[in-house]
Amino acid sequence: MQFSSAGSHALEGNPATSRTVAAAAALGADLEWHRARELTRRRVQDADLVLCMAQEHLGYVAAYDRSAVDRTFLLAAWARALARVDRMAATPEELLDRVAKEVAEQPGDEIEDPMGLTNEAYALCAQRLDELVPVVVRGLARVTS
Repeated sequence: MQFSSAGSHALEGNPATSRTVAAAAALGADLEWHRARELTRRRVQDADLVLCMAQEHLGYVAAYDRSAVDRTFLLAAWARALARVDRMAATPEELLDRVAKEVAEQPGDEIEDPMGLTNEAYALCAQRLDELVPVVVRGLARVTS
């Protein structure tokens, strides 16, 4: 299983901003060598699951591949649904199908892109990602190990 990220407005190869690096470092992550990846049609088509930070990103994914709509969700909503689903799925595909049926977006699920905002906004975004991404990674790892 592979995990990767790509941004709807990312400039391929750009380093993380200094505020992003600082917010991640405060949580113990080193992004000094991180390079941005642009969201592309090929990346969307190749993905078994696409998790977005905000509602507006769902449209970008759909614009690249309409069939991706059924496998594209807000990160927070998907992580919450994953926590509710029996994780004894036999395959990753079975788990993805079970979780997809349980996803229900709620107010507060969107994670605001901190670009151009305060250091606090970067810290809040990093904190939300630090809470949600491990839930998803652990949940998916259980069915692939």
